[in-house]
Amino acid sequence: MRRVHFILAGIIAVVFCIGYFERPPKLEDFDPVRDAAFKDSWDRRIHLAYWEKWGSFERDACQAMVDAFNRSQDRIYVHYVNTSQVDRKAMLAIIGGTPPDVVGLWAQNVQPFASAGALLPLDSLMAKSGLSPERYTPQYLRIGTYDGRIYALPTTPASVALFYNRDHFKEKASELRAAGLDPERPPRTIEELDRYADVLTEFNPDGSPKRMGFLPTEPGWWNAEWGYYFGGSLYDKRTGRVTPDSSANIRAFLWLKRYAEKYGRDKLLRFRAGFGNFDSPNNAFIAGKVSMEIQGVWFPNFIRRHRPHMHFGVAPFPTARGVPGPRSFLDADVIAIPRGCRQIEAAWEFVRFAQGKGLEILCRLQGKHMPIKDPPPLFREGHPNLELAVFERVAASPYSFILPQLPVWQEYNDELGRAFDHIWDYPVPEKEIEGLSGPALDRKIAQYCRPEIVRTLGEVRKTIQHKLDLKRERDRLRRRRFGAVSRSRTGPPPEVPGTTE
Repeated sequence: MRRVHFILAGIIAVVFCIGYFERPPKLEDFDPVRDAAFKDSWDRRIHLAYWEKWGSFERDACQAMVDAFNRSQDRIYVHYVNTSQVDRKAMLAIIGGTPPDVVGLWAQNVQPFASAGALLPLDSLMAKSGLSPERYTPQYLRIGTYDGRIYALPTTPASVALFYNRDHFKEKASELRAAGLDPERPPRTIEELDRYADVLTEFNPDGSPKRMGFLPTEPGWWNAEWGYYFGGSLYDKRTGRVTPDSSANIRAFLWLKRYAEKYGRDKLLRFRAGFGNFDSPNNAFIAGKVSMEIQGVWFPNFIRRHRPHMHFGVAPFPTARGVPGPRSFLDADVIAIPRGCRQIEAAWEFVRFAQGKGLEILCRLQGKHMPIKDPPPLFREGHPNLELAVFERVAASPYSFILPQLPVWQEYNDELGRAFDHIWDYPVPEKEIEGLSGPALDRKIAQYCRPEIVRTLGEVRKTIQHKLDLKRERDRLRRRRFGAVSRSRTGPPPEVPGTTE
């Protein structure tokens, strides 16, 4: 045996011994530097693992909330574990019987997690501690609700609105007035939005866009939801059917398609290639390449970080003429207790704090509004988001909406994304629209594209309704097999989302 083989064998033996005999670090291990302030109470505290997903200043805000809880009492210590792909890792940990004590999830995780039996219902814990559902903005509470029970509570909410560049409006004031528009205010309807965009858009000598007044694909995060601003929806709760090809959604896709053809699909593709990352000075809106944009409550944080003196305004996003508003897509991060948590009472004590003083800390430091009807009186004073009132207003509107709470939502969203890309790129013969503008252009685009939009969205409806029906039947059989689902600790084991047909 060669000498190198003995050396390799020795190295392997050493590694094996270290791995076998050295105890891995535990959650409750004391760090004399990091945990010095808690030295006297460390050993008698219950130690909880809280998995959460945020990064950057949002992570720091969450750590501040956790620190405040740990300082507020001497019975429990929460370890904030910043985790990427928290939904996947949490589900695997729950299945494996080693879940975190508390987990932060995205809104779209609630339905599949709850239907799989992976989360504990919170209704009785809320009632016992006096946390009333009436405290919350209804739509945000609905995000964490499944099958009539509450499985997750909102932490940081989100609503969206129209951001507009006041300097661009000022530069084009005379042209806007000539077009019958007021440069001192933002558009109030989709039809006005298009007219403002026409005036604000500037072109290079070759006809390519130099600046877009508005671009529906920027940032492109809500392409599936445009139909709501035309009075539509993606699901009919009364019939239990998905509705991607409703008349309002078809109208919305035709509106989007007009932008693609009016300004040129290839030209817009090259124009967008020059945009920088979202969190950078070269962000399309921050850099002044787009005059108006739909964005969320978080956006002022980024504007003031990269261009602190930018002169911008925020208003409810316009709706089509005759469609009531204001309306906004609403979303929220949520907090939950996984099935298999061994310290339910302690975990709930932390969740309860996170819904009180912790909520105020978290939302303020992240620059967001609170998901409750009546924030504390001092919450708004000195708040870093100077546009907070707009986002609170649209969040409270009865016309605002959340995404359909469906077990197949991810597949639905993916299909809508593919439909959007197909329709946006669907070719319209240039010779047919050359020289046309206004209503004549709109009619020609509708003539060529409406049948394809109807067909494409109809295919989405058939595909997703089939998957939804299969999922419902699977759940029905599962309930029959396990009896009445109490979703308590004795309930059926969770299944892995994404493994259903």
